Amino acid sequence: MSVLACRALVRGGPLDMPTVSRKAHRAPTPTSGGVGIALGFAAGLLGLALVSGAWRHQITADAAQALSTGAAFAYGFLVLGFIDDANPLGPRLKFAIFTSLSFFAALALGVVLALPFGDGAVLKLGWQVGLIGTALWLFTITNAVNFMDGANGLSMGSVAVGLVALAAIALGGEISGGGAMAACGAGALAGFLIWNYPRGLLFAGDSGALFAGALAGITSILLIRKIGLSPFIPPVIFFPLLADVLLTLAWRAARRRSLLDGHAEHIYQIAIRAGWSHARISLCYWLAMAVCGAIGYVAAQHQDTPAPWLALTGLAAASLVISYLVRREAMKRAIAETP
Repeated sequence: MSVLACRALVRGGPLDMPTVSRKAHRAPTPTSGGVGIALGFAAGLLGLALVSGAWRHQITADAAQALSTGAAFAYGFLVLGFIDDANPLGPRLKFAIFTSLSFFAALALGVVLALPFGDGAVLKLGWQVGLIGTALWLFTITNAVNFMDGANGLSMGSVAVGLVALAAIALGGEISGGGAMAACGAGALAGFLIWNYPRGLLFAGDSGALFAGALAGITSILLIRKIGLSPFIPPVIFFPLLADVLLTLAWRAARRRSLLDGHAEHIYQIAIRAGWSHARISLCYWLAMAVCGAIGYVAAQHQDTPAPWLALTGLAAASLVISYLVRREAMKRAIAETP
């Protein structure tokens, strides 16, 4: 379904005009591919409900309700993105709406109340801290996916890889709702990538980026709440996207630049200025996502040990070194920032 819907958007969808220098394309390109992704996701869930009798009998009423609630909030982010595609919102208004959606979703899906460190060590967060942390996770991953959606296939393909890892964990934990959400999301994104990678015939737009990011964040929350997945695992799985965004924001903050203004200082944007093709960059990120997905899957099988948080700590240390080396070389070549 997403393949067909995206084809229609290629032929008659709204256009993304290259009006700012940080955009990587130079010709008007059909956008709002998120509509096609969302239709494909809905078709996948509907197909499971109608065709798979085993899935209908396996899923509990509680899991079905959680799945419906999660999907509803993902579509809320889709609508926000579609509005922004049609009539760009100011950064402060968008920030306020993002924050509100994230907090309401955290309240509806369930607040994460503890951080297990393995060997029986658990940090109790309390309801207020847990609410802020749960909302912050959804806010951060959704924004990260949106910020990284600047090279053909990079962001949407990375989310698809991450959702496959979450689906594998979910199915291993015998939770059909979370597994269905992750698998249908990955399938819908794969249909979109046919038109986006590598030629960029269709862009996801804010609608697609926010929808995909919300699927990643919401599915993670569902698995944490329903099968006791360690809260450290989702950041491990989506680490390549998160690391690029968070370290770039830290880079800008250190130089006292606005964190709300658009820019072109991400690692992948530096790679573009270095002459790398979109296809090469996306493949590198997909490979990194696959490695992190495998690490996350293995760590999820050993949640009663310190493995999850140690994996995240190790990745964080490695990313600091890589970011420093890349930016140092970029500064030497005068490609760390847009001229």
